[in-house]
Amino acid sequence: MDYKLKTIGLIAAGMIALSACTPQQASKSYTVEGVVADSSVNGKTIYIMRYDNNRYIDSTVIANGRFTFQGKTDSAYFCRIDVNRDEFASFILEPGSIQVDLKAHSNPSGTPRNAEMVHLNTIEDSLREVTASMWESIQQQYKEEDERDEAMKKALDEQAQRIADWADAYFKPIAGDGLGLYFLYTPMFDSMPSERKKALLQITQSWIRSSRMVNNLINNIDAQSRTKEGMPYTDIEGTDAEGNPVALSDYVGKGDYVLVDAWSSWCGPCIGEIPYLKELYDTYKGKGLTIVGIFTWDEASNLKSALKEHGIAWPQIVAREAMQKLYGIDGIPHIMLIAPDGTILKRNLRGENMVKTVEKALKDKAPAK
Repeated sequence: MDYKLKTIGLIAAGMIALSACTPQQASKSYTVEGVVADSSVNGKTIYIMRYDNNRYIDSTVIANGRFTFQGKTDSAYFCRIDVNRDEFASFILEPGSIQVDLKAHSNPSGTPRNAEMVHLNTIEDSLREVTASMWESIQQQYKEEDERDEAMKKALDEQAQRIADWADAYFKPIAGDGLGLYFLYTPMFDSMPSERKKALLQITQSWIRSSRMVNNLINNIDAQSRTKEGMPYTDIEGTDAEGNPVALSDYVGKGDYVLVDAWSSWCGPCIGEIPYLKELYDTYKGKGLTIVGIFTWDEASNLKSALKEHGIAWPQIVAREAMQKLYGIDGIPHIMLIAPDGTILKRNLRGENMVKTVEKALKDKAPAK
């Protein structure tokens, strides 16, 4: 399969026309409706919240398992409605009649921008299928793991460039409204090269560019560029499990490779990495590898019980926001390997690939017999 053509075909479908105007849109009035499955919330007041500033801009009361918001808006905003932990929805608030799906969460309908939001989600799903097919094909083509990894990296880099080329034209008409803000939080945008992402951010309107969300994005992009593979590590300061001051520099530069694991007690995928980390710890402790946990987006008071529950023996640094601010991470687990000289060798390591990457680094370091 020609994956280049396949990718282009998916993203070249373009954008649903946003220029059509109904009488309701001309009057700037909107209606947002939805159905609630949880009967216990009848009588509860719920709100529309703008993502860009976290402000509530409308409210209504749930009655007989349904709700309706009505109002006026002079622009299109990326918004959210929360009913309970399981029932919530993201959508674009714009003039027109909008229906939100509290179970599907990101499947709004009724207006052009909401149709385009769903269209973007469909493209994302298709790109994931293309990526999975690419990996399957590459695994069949290359026997050596290093060759497979290099081929996949090249394929993903090429795909990211094609997405960026398409996004240059796609983004301009929506750079000043909520659909544009939504696009900035899609995996497509995240996959783009850093310099291409920053270029798109520069053409957003000031109300978007000044939002907390976009400021965090810009900070993350800058931090990722400073700490990409091949760059020197950035020190992290925090406290250990006993509350004593500790820093990443207490471990890096001491002769070992250092495997840094950003995790939290509430993160299921983080817990899923622990068996692989234990395997490495048990095998290579004192033999060239140090593992350091960075307790991220969690309370220090939760650390001791989490260490005991999961049998974690390697040192920890409690630094709630450090990995996001200094390394630009936007999710956990985030595991990276740092060389003895402080160079970042690999980021985004997981599972068996992490084990093999560490073992290869240690093998390459070992003196010839």
